[in-house]
Amino acid sequence: MPGPNGASYVTPAQLGQYLPAAALALATSVQQLQACSDATARADSYMSDRYQMPLLTWDAAVTQMTAYVACYLLMDLIGWAPQAGADTNVRSRYYEAVGYPDRPGSGWFPGVARQAIHPDVTPSIPVGQDPGHDGPQVSSQPMRGWQQVRGGRSVVGGF
Repeated sequence: MPGPNGASYVTPAQLGQYLPAAALALATSVQQLQACSDATARADSYMSDRYQMPLLTWDAAVTQMTAYVACYLLMDLIGWAPQAGADTNVRSRYYEAVGYPDRPGSGWFPGVARQAIHPDVTPSIPVGQDPGHDGPQVSSQPMRGWQQVRGGRSVVGGF
């Protein structure tokens, strides 16, 4: 859900800071706007775990990470160049934002959701006054010797 008055965390004009102009030119302005809106919705799916939505203000880090998601969505739309340097960077930045598939809990947005990363945002209900989002959370790894899944197979004792 976009912020107040339909504002996205990133705008099509800002995408040029994160995606080469040649790639950006392959998407229409409507597609760029939709990517920004969809990326904001994805960001909100993480941010809503921690803050009352919509956010009233947000810092440059929120914009940057949302742009990484929007660029990835655009590349899915216009097509990827296999093994191309710029495309590899887009994919890496996307994983930086939402987490690597083989590393559960990694990524900037999941870090915000679990209160490990603290962006400068203003939620619609101030922090400290929202009982649904202000409670403490616990995030821990399994104790040594307990079974865990790594790479699709069960392992014991962290080995």
